[in-house]
Amino acid sequence: MNADTPILISVLVPVYGVERWIGDCARSLFSQTMWEGIEFIFVDDASPDASIEILGKALAEYPARVAQTRLLHHPENRGLAAARRTAIEAARGKWLLHADSDDIVMPSAALELLAEAEKHPEADLVFGGYFASEDPAHASTGRRLDFLPPRWSRERWLGVLLAQSHRIANRTWGLLIRRSLCTQHNIYPVEGIDFAEDYAVVPRLMHAARGIAAVRRPLYGYRAARDGSYMRRLDARAAAQYVAANRVVTDYLKGQPDYDRYRENVILGRLNIEKWILKRGLPPEEYDARLFYDGDRPRRMLHRFYAAAIESGTPLLARIAGLAANFRLR
Repeated sequence: MNADTPILISVLVPVYGVERWIGDCARSLFSQTMWEGIEFIFVDDASPDASIEILGKALAEYPARVAQTRLLHHPENRGLAAARRTAIEAARGKWLLHADSDDIVMPSAALELLAEAEKHPEADLVFGGYFASEDPAHASTGRRLDFLPPRWSRERWLGVLLAQSHRIANRTWGLLIRRSLCTQHNIYPVEGIDFAEDYAVVPRLMHAARGIAAVRRPLYGYRAARDGSYMRRLDARAAAQYVAANRVVTDYLKGQPDYDRYRENVILGRLNIEKWILKRGLPPEEYDARLFYDGDRPRRMLHRFYAAAIESGTPLLARIAGLAANFRLR
């Protein structure tokens, strides 16, 4: 890369315990059709396996990418959120593009997302669709395609993200983020919150963004939950991190002048987290005080019914009440 070429996109990849998949991920990144104005930052979070060696072998297959690639190291394991933050702080690009090291990115993704951003100069976030597969590197489609809803306002997108209904995924991967959105508003991943790490970040970015745009076709291949991934962690530690992520988002919003606009969505999000906790066999009452730490309890009838169903400890009743509450989601 010519030293005078401005960096437009920084691709950020945390690496830990992914020796089976990092090669495919790296090759998908180094095969991007965007050849100028891009850099690749990998953060070795003290990976205990051969991930970094395999990454090096993959990079050797793409000599033109060597000058565009940096490998940063944590001397000890600090977790996904810390690795992402290290990468963000080292980035020089106008835009950030996160990728998880067991996933793949379609060859045209960087250029397509950048082109969409240039069509919408007010956009600070550009989403792309994705497909989920047990082996995204060897599949052109997966068992689910995520296309983002057309004609939704930023406010409606944010409301749905806050509600944790999973109608739209909270995800940083595959999302083009204007770097200044992070730096000017001090919005970074929170070290120690690795499960639901995306949830602690994306609603804050969405709220601070001037506008959003989307490429409505799959540009990212997501590896369906694997053993060892954060999304397969269903224990008390995961529940505590999920609750902590909710507090990060809630505290942020409560400091904004338009909090009342999103209050009911935030309440529903807390209830959906409690249902998630109950569904996994954990006692939601042990987390209730941490979720409703501010005394901001449900006011809507459906939300009060949902809360009572969760309190009953009956997963089926909670599921039915949840379906009703989320169906009426605005």
